Amino acid sequence: MDQDDNCYRINLINKDNLVASLTKKLAIKTESVFQKALNNVNPITVRGINIDLNSSETEYDIVLEKILEKVQKQNKYVVVTIDEITNTEAVREFAQVFNELKGDNLPIFVLMTGLPDLILDIQTQNKLTFLLRSEKIHTLPLKNADIIASYSSVFNCSLNVASRMSKMTGGYAFAFQLLGFLLFDQLNGKIPESADLDKVSIPFQLQLFDNAYQKIFIDLSEWDRKYLLAVRGNKRLQDVVKILGKDKVFVAQYRRRAIERKLIIPAGYGLVQYTLPYFDEYLKQTEDPDSAYYWGY
Repeated sequence: MDQDDNCYRINLINKDNLVASLTKKLAIKTESVFQKALNNVNPITVRGINIDLNSSETEYDIVLEKILEKVQKQNKYVVVTIDEITNTEAVREFAQVFNELKGDNLPIFVLMTGLPDLILDIQTQNKLTFLLRSEKIHTLPLKNADIIASYSSVFNCSLNVASRMSKMTGGYAFAFQLLGFLLFDQLNGKIPESADLDKVSIPFQLQLFDNAYQKIFIDLSEWDRKYLLAVRGNKRLQDVVKILGKDKVFVAQYRRRAIERKLIIPAGYGLVQYTLPYFDEYLKQTEDPDSAYYWGY
């Protein structure tokens, strides 16, 4: 995209008022008349609309539409990138504005990345179901061979140690990065051995819990959480039905939701497996009244 002279790429940080942020950044990128408003306290008027990009009361969606109309006349287009998307009011507002702009056939495209469950929550929000029609690319778990090769190369460790490290990450990209960071921080250039993995195992799990799993669990509905807890211990579908006190149709929909969120995979004979490393242990902690992660279930 950066090599395409016809493309304006705008990277947004997932925070408050994404529409305002996009409008200001695009105004600067396009060097349009709106850029002058950024450096000029005095408002401007476009088609009878009073616009001041420094004002908190500015209708940024209208300003953005005018800028995109100018971009369209230049036969150019805009690509917006947002990393680590979450289901917030700012994101929902941005999605609605984006839908209106696309409805007017304006040249704007959006690339968003985030956890599957958070993306699904946004897509199923009232007034945002149009996002279900958008193209989605699911990143596959990292391959064991690639993880082993990477760890072996970086740490110059034995194949056995690298294999154990790969198993600890479960192919989860965040876990792969986290484990590498913890070992690098602890070893100070020393070649890791199995004992070193034992030392970082607890900090590794706790950081997974705090920085990933808590966020995932918080954003789930109560019945989504109850389903994930009910399948612990290799429970079959008929067992989960009894535990939850619901019929198979009810339970099956939460099974499907968990699969769509990439939290479980079918394991045959009515069984499922968690996809995330140590997620079983995290769920166990949520049921322990003495644990910092206790949820009261």
